Amino acid sequence: MPIRSPEPDRPKMAGSTGAAPPPALLTAVRRLLVPLVRTLIGFGISWPMLANLLKSVYVEVAERGFALPGKPMTDSRITLLTGVHRKDVSQIRSAPPVAEAAAGAAPSLGAQVLSRWLTEADFLDANGRPRPLPRVSDGGPGFEALVTGISKDIRPRALLDELLHAGLVTERPDGLLDLAEAAHVPRGDLDKLAYYYGRNLADHLAASGHNLAGGAPPFLERALAYDRLSPDSVAVLRQEADRLGMAMLVELNRLAADLADGDAGRDNAGHRFTAGIYLYDEEDAADPARHDAKSGEGAAAS
Repeated sequence: MPIRSPEPDRPKMAGSTGAAPPPALLTAVRRLLVPLVRTLIGFGISWPMLANLLKSVYVEVAERGFALPGKPMTDSRITLLTGVHRKDVSQIRSAPPVAEAAAGAAPSLGAQVLSRWLTEADFLDANGRPRPLPRVSDGGPGFEALVTGISKDIRPRALLDELLHAGLVTERPDGLLDLAEAAHVPRGDLDKLAYYYGRNLADHLAASGHNLAGGAPPFLERALAYDRLSPDSVAVLRQEADRLGMAMLVELNRLAADLADGDAGRDNAGHRFTAGIYLYDEEDAADPARHDAKSGEGAAAS
């Protein structure tokens, strides 16, 4: 959900009041930029490239989200809101839109097939887990029926070869196929990885920004953090987080699939929903101040 010009019941944002930005917010922005810039440098995205991109994004966001009611958005107002020179604003607004095929792409057929394998009763065993499938079946559930139930434009054999190559599906000696992953996580395909990188982080930032601006109701956004842990303890936490997180996503995926089927054809079925989970760990830099801390102070939750 984008942040729009502040409403009466929301905290006033500095950009629309002329006040200086809160120092705490600037500190938070600098902190979140560090891992972003690390990634950008690693992929050869220089400061001039990022600066040009940011300039166009500032203009786009101001134009779409901060117009005054009943008044057209002018170049001068965008300059006032963003600090981008009016000449640059005019050039950006008059330029043809840039195609962003990767960012706007629909979920791949592979992702849809795996989602169906995870959710539809015909493809689940008695315990609700994805059942082994034959390549072709005589009327019963099989991989070919799984694929053609979504699209007849792609040969099931071609898609299966891709899934086998990616390690998402494995083949038994008797020819049955097993789903090797509990969810579709692209590996090694930079276009897909970049797509999910942008989509997931954008939605997380949008939810955080909505909450920061006092949006109501707030989006669910919770995290816990511990330091002074051994590598063995981190390994235990990662394994348990993987188990619990995937269980949550699989269950939500099943519910969302059922609800989407029920909403098909409804006039108001124009909303989208995202739920995600992440974890991260790294070795902390030495901090002498921590040596005097009590053992219980290594935990934090938000």
